[in-house]
Amino acid sequence: MAMKFTEEQLNSFDKSMLIQLFLNQQEQLEKVSADLHSLDTKMQAMMEQLILANKNRFGRSSEKMEDAQQLRFAEVDGTIVFFNEAEAVCDLEAPEPETLEPAPERTGTRDSGAGTGTQKKSNL
Repeated sequence: MAMKFTEEQLNSFDKSMLIQLFLNQQEQLEKVSADLHSLDTKMQAMMEQLILANKNRFGRSSEKMEDAQQLRFAEVDGTIVFFNEAEAVCDLEAPEPETLEPAPERTGTRDSGAGTGTQKKSNL
């Protein structure tokens, strides 16, 4: 480690000694800067490895499509968009249905009065 000098000590040095101290400081600064750059490069590489590892571990690997042909890309007004094949073949002018599920059909197979409470009370 370099020695620390007081202002009085530096004032007592001759010019050649001050030049030598200054050159030593420049060498130390260059060495520290090179070490810092090396550490910065290593940290950047480690950050990239961490990002890739997280992407591989938590990425979309479970959400892969089995049939990649279902997803299409097209250019609309100069912008690339993607759409589903079902959306591409559907009729956009068709009216929306009133209900999403069809109403269940009722059949007339029930006995008349079998489920009424009045008939049960009269038998008691």
